[in-house]
Formats: sequence, C-alpha cells, structure tokens
Amino acid sequence: MVPYTDILNSNTSLKSTGASPTAVFVGATNGIGKAALLALARHTISPRIYIVSRTHASLTPLISQLEDINPAGTYIPIEGGDLTLLSNVDKASESIRSHGDDHLDMLIMSAGYITFASRIESAEGLDEATCISYYARMLFLVHLLPLLNAAPSPRVLSVLAAGMEGQLWPDDFALKEKWHYSLMKAGGAAVSMTTLFLEEMRKRNPKIVLMHLHPGTVPDTGLVDKPEHIGWWMRLFFRALVPVMRIFGYTVEESGERVLFAATNGRFRAVQGGGEGIAVGSDGTRGSGMYLVLADSRSRAKVGGPYSG
Repeated sequence: MVPYTDILNSNTSLKSTGASPTAVFVGATNGIGKAALLALARHTISPRIYIVSRTHASLTPLISQLEDINPAGTYIPIEGGDLTLLSNVDKASESIRSHGDDHLDMLIMSAGYITFASRIESAEGLDEATCISYYARMLFLVHLLPLLNAAPSPRVLSVLAAGMEGQLWPDDFALKEKWHYSLMKAGGAAVSMTTLFLEEMRKRNPKIVLMHLHPGTVPDTGLVDKPEHIGWWMRLFFRALVPVMRIFGYTVEESGERVLFAATNGRFRAVQGGGEGIAVGSDGTRGSGMYLVLADSRSRAKVGGPYSG
C-alpha cells in the first residue's frame, strides 16, 4: 500500500515541477472523476482541462468551483450528450479537437453507472451500461490518440475495476445472449475488455502510458444513478450499505487524489528494464507502461502475477 501521506506529498509537489497539463476528463461531474478533477486543479499551476458532460448547463457550478480553486486554469465544457451512444462520443471528440490544442497530456475516464436491470440495448445495438464503461471510453482514446502521441509524456487512465477481469464470450462480445448477461458478468466482461484493449494500445503506441484503475470501495460516488431500474428494497439496501462503506472504504476525496497520483507519479512511467521504485505492469514486468492500479495505489500483474507497492 502507498500511504495516503505519500500520495498527498507527491501531488502537492506537482506545482514545484511547473505542472500545467492539458487534460480531458470524461465522467467528472460527480464522484471519483470530479474529485480527481478538483485535485488536478488544486495541485497544478495553470491546467487546461476539457470536461465532457451531458450538457453545458450541468457544468456551470463545477466550473465556478474550479475557478475558485485555481483562477489560472482554463476549463472548457464539452457537451457529450448521452454517452451510451457512440455517435455522441464521435461528436464530443471532434469538439475537443476543434479547439486547436497541439497535444494532450492526460485522458482520465470514469463515466459509468450500475444497473440491476436486464440488458438494455441502445439504438446502436450495444448494452448501455457496457457502452458507457467500455466502448465509449475506448473510442475517446482512439479519437484522441494523435493529440496524446504529440505530448511529451502522455498518460491515459480508465477508472473501472482492474484485477477483477471476468469471462468473455468471443462469439458474443455484445452480450446479447441472455445467459451471458447479468450485473456481474457484464461488469467482468467490460473489465477484461478494458485491460486487453489498453494492453494492445500500449503495443501500438509505445509513447503512451496506460492505466486501468480499481478505486476500491468508495461510497457517495453516484454510480447507481438509474433509480428507475432498481426496486425499493434495493434502494433501501444501498442506503443502509453506504455508512458501512464509509467505515471500511475510501473517501471520494482520497480516491480522487489517488487517481491523480497514478496519472502523474514517476513509478508508473514506462522504463525499459524496469528498476527499483518502478511499478509492476500488467504483464508482470516493471516499467511495462501498461498498469493495473489497485485502490491502495499498488499495481499488479494479471491474475496470478506479482504485486508492487
């Protein structure tokens, strides 16, 4: 485990390095994504941050908060609409590119929600929950690759559930067969596809450091934001569960700081041959450039491999 004091020391040192990154956040209007966004604004000098949200109006209070934290920053709202539709990801990505930046230092993605309903198919034929947690995020990455590759030390981070990879069905990646679909099966499949996709992106883009992060138990994230899909008994269960999660889990603020740590700390850089103090990558080698980062900021190889902390 990386102690929280070490996390804060690393993050607060960013200003001394002159850090003024250009970043894109997808899913930062609440929960862990918002906490990571606020941490980035707090700990850097003059960041330039694109914030993808459903509507511009929903970002007005958040941007006001960011300007209070760091008036030297530039905060650009990007209307993403419903990200269960990949056509909206195309439009949002084009909007980001249209602003004319010549590089992108980091892409941090945490959009998603938990649903207890059966598979809900979008107009594009994909499961909505899987689309927003996997397909939409990876499409943002693909669209923004040229800007990321133009940065000196680009990093990409997807907050999902690294280390909890589940079964895949090669003849049914879309999980259309009803016996392939449940909350756990769909979640595990999205986690597996995320890890595999990021590993392949690392092979094709050796300049970019990619991370799949598991935030652990974090209450008050707003992930269950489709109340019409769960019964009253499940809503009551979650209401009773949150106080317990607060005792044993991480606060949203700490989780956000740990996301920023993963996105900026030197232990997660790509170093050929690894070395002391360099994290273990998903392939089990230090310095691989593709990392599965746990809630306590250790990294681990895929199931059965070593940990680093």
